[in-house]
Amino acid sequence: MSAASLGNTLIEPDWPVPRRVRALVTTRAGGDSEPPYDSFNLAFHVGEAAQRVRGNRRRLLAEAGIHAVQWLDQEHGRRVLAASSLTAAGGPFTADASWTAARELGLAVLVADCVPLLLANVDGSLVAVVHCGWRGTIDGVVEATVDALPESPTRLIAWLGPGVCGACYEVGSDVRDALETDEREAVLVEQHSGRGAARKWRMDLPALIVARLRRTGVERIVPSSLCTICDKRFYSYRRDGRTGRFAALIWRTGEGELERT
Repeated sequence: MSAASLGNTLIEPDWPVPRRVRALVTTRAGGDSEPPYDSFNLAFHVGEAAQRVRGNRRRLLAEAGIHAVQWLDQEHGRRVLAASSLTAAGGPFTADASWTAARELGLAVLVADCVPLLLANVDGSLVAVVHCGWRGTIDGVVEATVDALPESPTRLIAWLGPGVCGACYEVGSDVRDALETDEREAVLVEQHSGRGAARKWRMDLPALIVARLRRTGVERIVPSSLCTICDKRFYSYRRDGRTGRFAALIWRTGEGELERT
């Protein structure tokens, strides 16, 4: 397992990045949300009282030791935001990925079965975060993010956070038909069902993300192997229906370097 628990409420990725790159993933524990969002929901759009979400977000910043986070209005697309202190102060932007070279600016995505993808380069001078659901991944959000970075893909390091695993993720023909032919063979396993029933498959979304990363030229890839459906520390929309969202957060401390513009 490529992650370490921090006080049973936060998870820190275990991946070979410079010390100036910091990252964490929240769990359900450690916040102020009431059922069914208990207790560390970080999303406004799921129906919880806004003041509780704001309180949880303030707690996240305190735990991380930073003062600003770039939140995104995610749409399962491929838009990538070049984040800065100005964009973070301006409120959520519609995008499913962001990157920055700024210091002490957190980049966040919210998930509850989709896979959060973290990226950093080998010298820690830039970081990125990507919201990888099946639709955005197939549409090319991984490739769009790597293309947006002013860095060679061979100098990038990737970490796949908690998301639905291949044994738990059942999909229909709409997903199968959207995949490329070679990808269907690599990430789908057909499920046997009763006569006349609609065809279903099990899909390995993390494997699809890894394949897309490798296609861009990213070679250093570390999966967390954590499943949101299997592991009840995490919110899971497929498992629970009405529920909260947890966050993956990455930022740079800029230790021992000049600010990059």
